[in-house]
Amino acid sequence: MTLPKPSNRRLYWQLQLTLLGQLIAIRARADNQVATGYGYYKEDNNRMTINTYSAYFDQKISDTLSTKGEFTYDGVSGSTPTGTLSGGNTGNANLTHLEDTRRGENIEFDWKYANHTLTPGFAHSLESDYSSYGVSLADAILFNEKNTTLQYGFSQNFDSAREANRTTWNPKYSTEVMVGLSQLLSPSSIFNVALTFGNDSGYLSDPYRQAGYGPTGAIIGGSQLYIAVPERRPSHRNKEVLFTSITQHFDELDASLEGSYRFYHDSYGIYANTLELTLHQWNGKHILLEPYIRGYEQSAADFYAVTFTGPYNFAIPNYDPPGIRSSDYRLSKLYTVDYGFQVTALAINDHLHFIVGYHRYGMYGMDGHTNSGMYPKANVYTVGLSVLW
Repeated sequence: MTLPKPSNRRLYWQLQLTLLGQLIAIRARADNQVATGYGYYKEDNNRMTINTYSAYFDQKISDTLSTKGEFTYDGVSGSTPTGTLSGGNTGNANLTHLEDTRRGENIEFDWKYANHTLTPGFAHSLESDYSSYGVSLADAILFNEKNTTLQYGFSQNFDSAREANRTTWNPKYSTEVMVGLSQLLSPSSIFNVALTFGNDSGYLSDPYRQAGYGPTGAIIGGSQLYIAVPERRPSHRNKEVLFTSITQHFDELDASLEGSYRFYHDSYGIYANTLELTLHQWNGKHILLEPYIRGYEQSAADFYAVTFTGPYNFAIPNYDPPGIRSSDYRLSKLYTVDYGFQVTALAINDHLHFIVGYHRYGMYGMDGHTNSGMYPKANVYTVGLSVLW
């Protein structure tokens, strides 16, 4: 079970390729390995840049016990939209500059007994304005002559985030429970399905986001005056996720095709669908080619709007009007397209793996109101090395 990552700059952290998982090749997997990787994320128009460094290990301790862990260092810098426009409700997207680093580490143990594999885990990450501690426990049960695997587990995160004033730290809690099933349909095909329920509570707003707010009666030159106020999201969010995938191997082509679908819903009012297709194609015995494409679309959050109006007390400096609101483009009605490829080269008896990858990411608005300049488009490059024994 994967522990939730901090969501303070969720878009950027999620867009980093999971280098360490990709460095585990489909063929010739060994009991032990170490891996390292580098990812480079660059948005168009010189907006955000992220450099990611990763290290991973997987070590068998005994016939029934093994451990694996990873360390990740992220450096982010550049500009990101605040959610407001230069003309109040028209004009270009206002940007704010970000510069931060994130260090994250996690460790898991796999303990096999009878037909069970019990996996406890611990994770930690730290940014200048966000810290996270997480624990997880999962179990995988083999039955039906090892053709069926039942998985279930939970994770709990204890996080802290700084508010917009950059001095106050507020707690955030995230809980997830998951149950899933993996079924071998034939010697060459496998089906997976998983259902996840989650709850987030505490400080869920993004301190870098603002909303355009029009004070009641504030008319200048016949036009409504708009000012920037902090966004405020609900302090609770429930979410449900259904994930399903099927992988089919084609012996005559020495390739496998993997397709997946993910449905998401939360109490913010967001419904989302994700489709992904990946081809794993061997070119001889030492080159693995993996092109893929992913499409995603979502509805808007109930409290999302380009601008808001209401009473405002000008007598109070930096007045923060009450109410739930957000002009964060990531909560608007949108879709994304992500496509790319990965090449893995195996050498020295398949124990040394080199990996290079590229993908293109684009986000696009669908509501006809959100400024198109809010949505990012980026190139992502990855390289890595894995040693197995």
